[in-house]
Amino acid sequence: MTRLVPHYLCGRWRTPTDLGTPRRHAVSGEEVYRVTAVGVDAGPAVAHARTVGIPALRGLGFAERARVARLLARHLARYQAEFVALAGHLGGSPADAEQDVRAGLDALLGHADAVTRHFAGETTSDGNLLVEPVTHLPPMAHLSAAPPGIAVHVSGFADPVSTMLDGFAGAFVLGAPSIVRPSRRTAELTAHLVRRVSECDAVPPGCLQLVTGPADLTGHLGPHDQFRFNGTAATAGRFRTLLARRPMPPRAEFTAGILDCAVLGMDAADHGRTLDLYVERLVAGMSAHNGQTRRAVRRAFVPETLMDAVSQAASSALGGLRFTDRECGDPALGPLVDAAHRRRLLSALPRLRRAARTVCGTPEDVAFAAKEYGPGAYLPPVLLAAGDAQAHDLHRVEAFGPVVALVPYRDADEIARALALGAGGLRSWIVTADPGQARDLARALAPTHERLHLIDPETSPDAALAPGKGQHPGRLRTRLTATTVGGTPAHLTAATGRWTPGSPPNTPGTSPLRLHLRDLRLGDTVTAGPRVVTREDIAAFAELTGDHYYLHTDEAAAADHPIFRGIIAHGHLVAALATGMLVPPEPGPVLANLGLDNLRFLAPVRPGTPLTVAMTAVRITPRPGTGRGEVRWHAVVTGTGDRPVARFDLTTLTADRPTTD
Repeated sequence: MTRLVPHYLCGRWRTPTDLGTPRRHAVSGEEVYRVTAVGVDAGPAVAHARTVGIPALRGLGFAERARVARLLARHLARYQAEFVALAGHLGGSPADAEQDVRAGLDALLGHADAVTRHFAGETTSDGNLLVEPVTHLPPMAHLSAAPPGIAVHVSGFADPVSTMLDGFAGAFVLGAPSIVRPSRRTAELTAHLVRRVSECDAVPPGCLQLVTGPADLTGHLGPHDQFRFNGTAATAGRFRTLLARRPMPPRAEFTAGILDCAVLGMDAADHGRTLDLYVERLVAGMSAHNGQTRRAVRRAFVPETLMDAVSQAASSALGGLRFTDRECGDPALGPLVDAAHRRRLLSALPRLRRAARTVCGTPEDVAFAAKEYGPGAYLPPVLLAAGDAQAHDLHRVEAFGPVVALVPYRDADEIARALALGAGGLRSWIVTADPGQARDLARALAPTHERLHLIDPETSPDAALAPGKGQHPGRLRTRLTATTVGGTPAHLTAATGRWTPGSPPNTPGTSPLRLHLRDLRLGDTVTAGPRVVTREDIAAFAELTGDHYYLHTDEAAAADHPIFRGIIAHGHLVAALATGMLVPPEPGPVLANLGLDNLRFLAPVRPGTPLTVAMTAVRITPRPGTGRGEVRWHAVVTGTGDRPVARFDLTTLTADRPTTD
């Protein structure tokens, strides 16, 4: 008998005690492994996540968790061949599995990059709170943090590696330990993936657990926890019912019953390449992993006048595909994931056929394939053509396999009305060479889609967006809690980890620009000056930069200026003189200036004006594991009578001094 897939609970691998139920190969029908049918008490696993996983993860800040996610991606990349081999029983080609694995690694890196680019500079000193810009009157700030709970991920069999790693990575970088429950069809692959994650020394204990059989996970979750589901609409409905019964349900995120679409632009009638590329991608989506992938479309919106042309071209291309065990190369059609998957798809087809006529893949073809290739769960591609874009079943019935319905449309508004009948889509694409069409169609699809790919057949006929690419920080922010905090400037500085105007400054014994990162404190201030601006300075700056604007160089013309009535210094000269007064010439911990932001010129600087500058450390952000970090400084330049003439924010890369241990 083949082995049972184990659980990974409380830091240990545990083999179930029952005989389990078999998982069979999609091609041969032979038993591959077994999955337990006995329920698991999820209580200890949830307690382990709370008592071990949360402290271990929250002991790291956002930036440190992002660094660990990158290390984990590099660690898992060494085992890609193992993951691809274990996915072989699912019916997809090695190329399909490789794409899924790469997308999973991209998800890890994408979430890490989203944190680094958008969160790292906003965190408090311990790295676990995000701070929105502080208002001045009255002093106020917004603090955001991950809820003090855990994350549970339940998923179907589509894209098992990328789905699991995307959910885990999103929870991990925010500081929430995960419990994963995969489909029984992908349990062995997911278990091996969890094993490799657990072997990575950089990953803290308790941050990932695996349940491979039935378990009452929802019964242990509360309002601070997260529940994430990716699978069929029917299974999602059962989980929604379970969560609705909870007096204080967790925060839930469902990706279920979503039908992606592909849109052919109206300009295809005049551009043969546009129609050809559209049909090519449509057929490729139906044959890739036999349409099992979430990246395959289910509805193909086609201009009403081009329905016959697309039907003929697509059915001709589909007729050239053949069944294969995925070792014969493309073009080819592999099997569905198993016989149960085929039965579910066959039960959905009659509803779609009531809404659309069959172009290819007749009921007789389907019945023949089901009988002839029984153990292999093969199914021919089914192409349908609808007459009414508003038929409800087109937008609500998901036949998860090589099934596509062509849907006619007359304008972008008709597509928008049709999409509103369903649940939306994850990743859809539009083929058009007309920028105006791209604009109108993208606006029609945007309200009901997570991602859109605009394809110009003349310049960008590349693949659609893959999962895991370009993680948007907004997705992570929606999983955080947000609190508005008010108080005195000093209290806000303490609470937010960034200096608030009005807080008392610090005057260390040496210039803060001579201090290493760990020796700096919020509010450390350096003052320099005065430095008198001369006409010679202004003339030299004009000569060096080529900025000979009359207001800086022509006395007679400047005297007629309606505001300034005379020569004034260049604004950038004022900023340059200010930084020049501040920066020590000797080697020191400041390694580089990374940028100057929010530069404002507040008053004119005339020749003879004495400039003084005060610069305060307002944010200190270490870069974990690098021995350096970023320091945000706020500078105010004053002139005669201490009148502010300019202000700006300067970011420096500053070295840390080595620890003594």
